[in-house]
Amino acid sequence: MVMAEINQLQPGLVQQFQNVIQHDRLSQAYVFVGPRGSGPSALATWLAQRLFCTNLQDGQPCGECDECRRVLTGNHTDVLTISPEGTAIKADAVRGLKEEMSKSGMEGNRRVFIIEDADRMTTAAANSLLKFFEEPYPGMLIILTTTNKNGLLPTVLSRAQVIQFPAPRRGDIEDQLVAANVAPSLANVVARLTASVDGGVELAQDEDFAKRVHVMLQLVDRLAAGDELAFPLIQTDVVKACPDRATQRQFVQLLALAYSEAINRCYGAAPAVFKQDEGVAHLAQRAGTHVANGLQLVLAAGTQIESNVNFQANMEQLVLLILRG
Repeated sequence: MVMAEINQLQPGLVQQFQNVIQHDRLSQAYVFVGPRGSGPSALATWLAQRLFCTNLQDGQPCGECDECRRVLTGNHTDVLTISPEGTAIKADAVRGLKEEMSKSGMEGNRRVFIIEDADRMTTAAANSLLKFFEEPYPGMLIILTTTNKNGLLPTVLSRAQVIQFPAPRRGDIEDQLVAANVAPSLANVVARLTASVDGGVELAQDEDFAKRVHVMLQLVDRLAAGDELAFPLIQTDVVKACPDRATQRQFVQLLALAYSEAINRCYGAAPAVFKQDEGVAHLAQRAGTHVANGLQLVLAAGTQIESNVNFQANMEQLVLLILRG
């Protein structure tokens, strides 16, 4: 599944790494940068399988041998992955990884370490990782995946090879979502949140996601009308629809998408997202500067989420600022 996904998403990068490995030019550290769903994690897994596979097929891992299966299931002793616990990757997790780095491979002379969403490392965790980049161990490969390269320390970026993942064409993603029986009205929303078709289908089938979209559009409708009832909506509906950091982040993404769509319509673009929603249509009738200022406030609220500001207070402050114009 990983092979099919990454070969479809990023065939050029797969070919590039096949050539790199064939000519023994693999670096010891990479940063894979790309929008969610564009393939950084899949390529990291593919690369680990490629290095350990015992039955290569035309330079590709077979996906069926014991080594490939253990990499895919996270049970390979020489392939270790860490990802955020809650909202961050903390120093203890990186220290544990460093202890593993100092050990020899259990089954060979190579080890692979993958840090997913590496931009969410705390400062202490990132600083703890720097020693590896300064004094890498032989036979070791470390891959950091991220959607936000600027969230990594410059010293980390300067010591690793940065690989940029181009996003697949949004229209192609929408077409594949519709082909997978996702309603067109929802497909054009989901395709702007993820570049992964499988992830998009899963999202579209999530009733809680549909509810968040509905609540977000209710909020936009009241904000477009300058209605102060937007304020109590935060407590009664928005907070309930967003119980954790991931859904809170997603809600703000949806809100930013609605404001971006309204701006485009303000300046004559044809409706592309939320085509049938009256709230977005009403918002687009406001002055372009008003909508643009609203979008800036929404984006600022998004940064507050990453700073651990209370979500309800953050959203209430956002509503007050927008209503005051």
